[in-house]
Amino acid sequence: MPGRLRRRHTTFLVSVTVQGSSPASGATVYAVMKPSAAEALEAVRPLVDPSATVAVVGSLSTRIAKALKLKRDEPRVV
Repeated sequence: MPGRLRRRHTTFLVSVTVQGSSPASGATVYAVMKPSAAEALEAVRPLVDPSATVAVVGSLSTRIAKALKLKRDEPRVV
C-alpha cells in the first residue's frame, strides 16, 4: 500500500543584508528548514525589508538542526 511521499527537508542558512547599512552592522542569518533553497528564500522574504538582499549562504547538518530544536517552516535568527 503506497503511502504519501515525504519531502526531505534541508536546513538552509539565509543571509539578509540591508541596503545602505554600514559594514560594521553585518548581515542577519536565518536558519530555515525547507525542501529547496528557493522555498527557504521565499520563507524569509516576508520577514525582512523589501529592499534587503537575501541569499542562501549554506546549510546546517541534521544534528545541529536538532540541537537548535528547529522546526519545519519556522525561520529563526541564528
